[in-house]
This record gives sequence, C-alpha cells and structure tokens, in this order.
Amino acid sequence: MFEEWLELRQLSSETVRGYGIDVRQFYEWRSRKWNAPINVCALESRHFEGYVSYLLSERACQPRSVNRKLNGLSAFFECLILKDWMSHNPIEKVTRLKVMEDERTYLTGDEVDRLLRHVEHPVVYYFLRTMAFTGMRVSECAHLTLEHLDLENQTLLVYQGKGGKSRRIPLNDEITEDLSYYLASVRPIVSTSYVFAFRRTGQVSSQSINSHLKRAKERAGIEKEVTSHMLRHSFASYLITKGVHVAVIQKLLGHANLRTTSTYLHVDQKDLIEAIQQVDYEKVER
Repeated sequence: MFEEWLELRQLSSETVRGYGIDVRQFYEWRSRKWNAPINVCALESRHFEGYVSYLLSERACQPRSVNRKLNGLSAFFECLILKDWMSHNPIEKVTRLKVMEDERTYLTGDEVDRLLRHVEHPVVYYFLRTMAFTGMRVSECAHLTLEHLDLENQTLLVYQGKGGKSRRIPLNDEITEDLSYYLASVRPIVSTSYVFAFRRTGQVSSQSINSHLKRAKERAGIEKEVTSHMLRHSFASYLITKGVHVAVIQKLLGHANLRTTSTYLHVDQKDLIEAIQQVDYEKVER
C-alpha cells in the first residue's frame, strides 16, 4: 500500500524501491529485538534510537545513508497518518545525523578517456559514454527509452528522474554520432524499449555497470575507487574547469538547488597560489 501511495506521488521507481527496503529493514530489526510482530501504532521516538546505532555500527552506513533511511521511514508514517491509521509520526523528533559536505571525488578528462577505452562490453561502453557526455544518473541512463531519445534534434528526455522530475538534456555532435552508430550496429534485438539493453535481459542494471567499471579501471591502472556515479561527478567537474556557470550545470544535472551542485567546485593548491599572487593593494598614504 505504501509503495502504491509513493507511485501516485510520481516518485521514481528507484525511490519507491528504496523506501520499501527502508521500511522492511527497520521492521526486521525491530521485530528481532522484540521477538514479536510490530504494532506500528505503538512505536515511539525512543524505539528508533538503537536502530541508528545499528545502522552505523553493524551495517557500516554513512550518516547520509542513515538520514535517507530515516526519511524513508518518515514518509511511511506520513502515509499512515494520511490514511487515518496513525495519529502521529514517531520518527518526527528523531535527530538526523550531521553530514560533512566533502568535495566529490572525480576523474580527470584523461582518466575518463582511459577508463572508457578499457570497457570491453559494447553496450556498457556506449552506456558509460552517454553518462560521461550528459551527466545522467546511472538509473536515469538505464531507464532511457527510444521514445525519449531524439537524435534528429540532438536531445534526450530524462523522464521522471530523481524526485519525479523530468529534464531535457542537449547532446553534442560526438555523442549523437556515437548513439546513432550504437542503435544501428550495436544494440541487440530485444523486446523492450530501453535504449541500453543486454540481449539476455532486455535491460541493464547499476550492479552490472559497476561490475564492468571495476574491471575496466583495473585494466586502465586507475587507483581511484571508481563507480558509475563518479562519471556524473566528473562531467560536472569538467564543465566547471571549462568555465561553465554553476547554474547551467545545476540544470543539466537536475539538482534541486545550487548547494548540491557547489560540491563540484574543486579547488587545488595551484588555484590558491595563483589567487594569492593577484593580491596587490596600492600603498595607502597616511
């Protein structure tokens, strides 16, 4: 019922799936502690304190992940309140963990090129090139359909991405040519409408993409921990170095606010030295 309610709110399938996992995970933990089924109406804030410790210590979750799980549970109880099955949200007063806003790890342009040249599976290769040239999330790229790819006008539509929001991304000449070749000569004949698909399953998964990436980065001799999401980071960081305004990058990435995009503003020691050298105040007469 909760998942159906989320779908009616037009949240992405990944968000619906994630929130469902959050609820089931808490239920399993709490029922083991009580050695009995849970009466959700009897839950209070104190019943979640040990759960936060469990996520941090036993499951080794990062603070950001813990907060996301708590938000998923909060949405679950809000749903029950709207259905008149509960009168209060027991997680409302549970304090969220402080998250340090560190800079994102990214690949340089040379590293992206070297990484992609070592991807052996042709479908995965064009999947990752599309991510690198558009900044799409791995789930958005995996759910891209032929209907939403317009090579004639060199655009693609991210339909109901994160938060249920859609956005249109322009394609440059290089990736347009790549995708034209991919559709004509590489994409297997499958019954699904997904742009990127394996012959056996008719789709691709983030797990398979990251598995291919891991092997490619080892063959390429890249020491950084590489995931598919890092290509999104690298896309944004590359545009920053080219002087593209952060508000434009925000629109391309589909961020709700500039604060999220600002984590891609990498500053190295060389930049700091060059900035200091420009300080040259005129001598003030006393």
